[in-house]
Amino acid sequence: MKRWFKRWAMPVMVLAGAVMVFTGCQTGASNHMKQQEITVWSFTDEAGYAIEKFEEKYPDIKVNFVNIPGNFYLTKLKSALQTSSKAPDVFMIENGNIRELIDVPYLENLSPPPYNAAELIKEQYPFVQANEKDSEGNVRAIGYQGTPGGIYYRRDLAKEYLGTDDPDKVSAQIDSWEKIFAIGEKVQEQSGNKVHALANWNGIANSYDGIPWVKDGKLVIDPTYLKVLDLVREARERRVLAEYEDGSAGYAASMQKGEVMFYPAATWGLQFTFKANAPDTEGLWGLAHGPSSFSSGGTYIAMYNKSDKKDAAWKFIEFYNFNHEFLKGLAKEQDYFTSNMVVNDELAETLTSAYLGGQKHFEFFSEAAKQVPVYERTKYDGIINTDIYRNLLQLYLNGDIQTKEDVVKRIKRDVRLRFPELEVE
Repeated sequence: MKRWFKRWAMPVMVLAGAVMVFTGCQTGASNHMKQQEITVWSFTDEAGYAIEKFEEKYPDIKVNFVNIPGNFYLTKLKSALQTSSKAPDVFMIENGNIRELIDVPYLENLSPPPYNAAELIKEQYPFVQANEKDSEGNVRAIGYQGTPGGIYYRRDLAKEYLGTDDPDKVSAQIDSWEKIFAIGEKVQEQSGNKVHALANWNGIANSYDGIPWVKDGKLVIDPTYLKVLDLVREARERRVLAEYEDGSAGYAASMQKGEVMFYPAATWGLQFTFKANAPDTEGLWGLAHGPSSFSSGGTYIAMYNKSDKKDAAWKFIEFYNFNHEFLKGLAKEQDYFTSNMVVNDELAETLTSAYLGGQKHFEFFSEAAKQVPVYERTKYDGIINTDIYRNLLQLYLNGDIQTKEDVVKRIKRDVRLRFPELEVE
């Protein structure tokens, strides 16, 4: 017996080891096979940080991220959802397109179990919630970005021309457009036309972004849009505008050089506009409240209702919107203002921005977000506002259209042509 053991011990041990190695390989392969993969589409690359943190928390889920920048995103997304051909499990929707897609039959209803999103979104700001539900009140997309606006200003210019760079004192001096225009006249004259109050008229128009153009199938022209016509023409006549086009080289350089005092912009302007265009001006900026409370932009996230990976897809959506630990990291590391009131309010007392001269920017935006008017957009708003109204505003500003009455006539004419199904008086 002992001889048998000695003779066969080595081969048996080798065989056992081989079995263990083979079994281990099988287990490893099995674990690898168990890893789920979801596909996420977006029109920007900002989800990279979220995906990294999500995969750390859920190592059994791999996120295949597809960034489709430019104007082709919406077309490709609609085509993929309609044909089910390589459609993403999760996809982002820009604020301007949310009402266009919210009622299409390809978005998963996130209100009932197992999602219960109707309860979860109570943590978000009312102006975000207003566009997360379809026409029947079901949550179809969740906005993860908080986008209240304020007026970013150059502290050095404020000290020179206003006598202070304190955010509260600056806010008191620019709480009306008349005050801003008066400041603009002064700085334009005293600087020899080198410094202006505003970069362009978009800053004025964007301060009233979101007012719906359609109600109950009828075109409704809010008086605010007519007020903006007067404001932009007055701003040009009083030489308040530097006349830099958004996104132009001159616009970017004006931030670095200190040629413009005030830039009305949303939360995302901090990292994507000012830090990007003027990285060497840290500490020279502040945030002040202006003539109006507003929100600009924003991104929503939705799930394809024919996805066969809904459990993993929902984990990603829930993580991105409601995981407080992740959201705090996103806020601190990315200067990202989220849509989650609970998280933002918790950070407001302590979180500061060196770029903004040590100002408590989350405190500022948390206050501003609660003052943003709540508008439920329509699927027509984006096109009417951008393709019709803004183009006519530019013609009015240039004098190619002489009166507001003529602008109104042109708006009605163009809406009839573009949307014959709408009632236009």
